[in-house]
Amino acid sequence: MHSIRKLKTVPATGDPSRGGRYLEGQVVALEANGKATFRDEVGTCIEVRVPRSVDKRWLAAALALAPAPAIILHLASPGMPVLAQVFSAPAHEALDDHFRVNAKTIDLAASESVRIRTGRAIVTVSADGEIRVHGKNITSRATNSNRVRGGAVRLN
Repeated sequence: MHSIRKLKTVPATGDPSRGGRYLEGQVVALEANGKATFRDEVGTCIEVRVPRSVDKRWLAAALALAPAPAIILHLASPGMPVLAQVFSAPAHEALDDHFRVNAKTIDLAASESVRIRTGRAIVTVSADGEIRVHGKNITSRATNSNRVRGGAVRLN
């Protein structure tokens, strides 16, 4: 990471009276209340607000690997500082290789089709109701009955 700079007063908006101060450092923790802990160059920790533009799931995953370089903004008006920008560090490169979603329901919508492809295996769901599964070997297992129903069922 580049050297961390001291607090610097800059205009935060076009209105000079609403200036603020930016501070470079690292996000070191994401709290259960949705706020983050920011550490400056001297080791002082500050609680900061996390805006909606920052993906908290990515930030939590990144912090499990290493602190995340960041910039916070103190506005001239009283209030808690806000996380202005979060950067990926070399230790976070592993996050680019995986994408995980844990949810009760995942809703994907497309006007024509949704295609999932891994190597030569493909699952395609089309808007007209057609579902195609292509692969070298396809296995279907069930602990109870395994039904195949349709207007016509063709085997080979």
